[in-house]
Amino acid sequence: MVSRDDPWRRCRLLKRVNILAIVFIFLTFAVVLLRQIDMRSRGVHLVVFGWMIFGLVMLTLTHEIRCPRCSQRFYAKGAEFWQITTECLHCGLAKYADVGTPANRSGDGR
Repeated sequence: MVSRDDPWRRCRLLKRVNILAIVFIFLTFAVVLLRQIDMRSRGVHLVVFGWMIFGLVMLTLTHEIRCPRCSQRFYAKGAEFWQITTECLHCGLAKYADVGTPANRSGDGR
């Protein structure tokens, strides 16, 4: 069980919401491909438009996640924007690591 003071709580929540949304959209388009829903219907257009809005909102929320150690954006540094990084681009804290663990930064960027 995750405690309320878990510094990675928001990141885990966003990850779970993204997974559920991907499953939902996959199932929706599977139904469309099986020709159970007409692609020209207003409902399908609303689902597609809602999916695009949802994607932009989730991208923005994920971009704003702060590192628990240095309080900088975990996924962004300057013009860089990497969603797949596994460590903070500022202090090197590994994703989901204990905040008290020291950074493992070497000079060669690994």
